[in-house]
Amino acid sequence: MKSTLARCAPLLIATVLAGCGASPPARYYTLQPPGAAQASQAGVAAAPFMIEILPVNVPAQADQPQLMVRTGDGTVAPLYSERWSAPLPDEFRAALSDTLTRELGAPDVQVIKPASGTPVWRVQVDVQRFDLVAGGPSLLDATWRVRPVNLAAPALVCRTRVDVPAGGERDTAALVQAQQRGTALLARTIASAIRSQGQSAEAGGPEVQVLGCSRNDAKTAG
Repeated sequence: MKSTLARCAPLLIATVLAGCGASPPARYYTLQPPGAAQASQAGVAAAPFMIEILPVNVPAQADQPQLMVRTGDGTVAPLYSERWSAPLPDEFRAALSDTLTRELGAPDVQVIKPASGTPVWRVQVDVQRFDLVAGGPSLLDATWRVRPVNLAAPALVCRTRVDVPAGGERDTAALVQAQQRGTALLARTIASAIRSQGQSAEAGGPEVQVLGCSRNDAKTAG
């Protein structure tokens, strides 16, 4: 018996140590808000056009599998157990698509292939800052462009800043919810530009600043 315990002891110790050093299970987050949060848009009439959202560019420091949180001393801390459910550019594109299709009643060409000659509004977004800030607010700063395809309307390029307060200094879920709202507000601002046929953009909410727009009045046939 003693010899058996002696042989098993190293294995038991290794098992205990492995258990003590195990990482906590990862939690996964998305930029797409719950569908119920936008239920008020369910009655929007179908649009006579479609939307196409190009791949989104995000800053390299934010484009990580784990959430990157800015702290008060200017550093960025990775939260290794708190992760995006998909690469951040894909999360961002999906969140934009979710809000734009609801706001405009226009299908996304990645979901439904457009027929030849169908009017399409092409959306391009380049994110300069995507900050999850400990204690808030979360910051989203982006330059974006809407361009008509098979439609006589101008293209519009704008820069938008969105600051959304996040409740709870160390509450990761609150930080993500703030960026969910920030991304939805950006999408609503973009939707206003498409509704205006490329003439102008209106802030999607009080947290949004439209910092400037320029219009290309050349008509786009395709």
